[in-house]
Amino acid sequence: MYLRRLFTISTLTLATILAAVLAPLVFTSAFVMSFFPKFKTTPQAMCFIYGFIGYEWIGLGKFAWVWLRYHEIEERMRQDRNVQFWWGRSLFEMGKRLFKLKIEVTGEDALLGNCALVLCRHTSMADTVLPLLFFGQARAEGLRYVLKQELRYLPCLDIGGHRLPNVFVDRSGSDSAKAIKNVTRLMQEAPDDQSVLIYPEGTRFTRKKHQQLAVKHPNLKEQLERWPDLLPPRLGGVRGMLDANPGKDLVFLAHAGFEGSADINDLLSGGWLNQHVRIHFWRVPFAELPTQEHTDFLFNQWDIMQATAKKLEQEIAAGNPK
Repeated sequence: MYLRRLFTISTLTLATILAAVLAPLVFTSAFVMSFFPKFKTTPQAMCFIYGFIGYEWIGLGKFAWVWLRYHEIEERMRQDRNVQFWWGRSLFEMGKRLFKLKIEVTGEDALLGNCALVLCRHTSMADTVLPLLFFGQARAEGLRYVLKQELRYLPCLDIGGHRLPNVFVDRSGSDSAKAIKNVTRLMQEAPDDQSVLIYPEGTRFTRKKHQQLAVKHPNLKEQLERWPDLLPPRLGGVRGMLDANPGKDLVFLAHAGFEGSADINDLLSGGWLNQHVRIHFWRVPFAELPTQEHTDFLFNQWDIMQATAKKLEQEIAAGNPK
């Protein structure tokens, strides 16, 4: 852990120095590139990257202050959670301003009630903060995350993610039993005042990934045809969490509008610009959850996720005629 953080913070330091030295060249080049359609939002992308570097340093400073100032465990965790909310909100608001995003939320009645296991659609780098801000912060409660282990190479996510009760999982499948055990324990140990978040697809949806799954895993053909705008849910972790569920409801988060923002290329080409993003929640009470076999239930809910995502996408298109 210490070697990793030495490496990541050293890398951030070097990146900061290079960014400062090269800033005139970077922004001049970004301005010129913006005249080409494939790079029309390069200036906004560069501003976002520079802002991200700045927020990383501020976040690290806030985490250091919390570590020095607060010594009681529960209060320190509360302050670390505030830093987490601040970091996620700051990045989201910066992206919203730079790319002129419009955000609309429906199904807000699902935010009322007990803490929950939250299952979210995953199409973009940007949707990783949606549950944190529009569920966790909106309810002023802790939200335990299941995160991919690659995110440990972002210093704020590494430090904050390990100070708070989250799990970083290896998505390669090299030790699926360990990953399932860890996410199951995360759910099992979640107290009544904390919710838990998992992305059942395991990775961001893209058409290319959808097609690759069809080629590599013919056994998934029926599921892929059933959910053309989603990846099939990875059942091991979700079933383990449902088996260990101490009494939490399920809340599902569907969204549309981020489909054109899956990677850095979309930041440059305008995939994020002027996007209308719609978010919709729905809740399934604990009393209505199956007590044993969860697969059919999950598949039925994924049918709802597919239908809801498509409906939101169509409503966005109807409100934004080309």
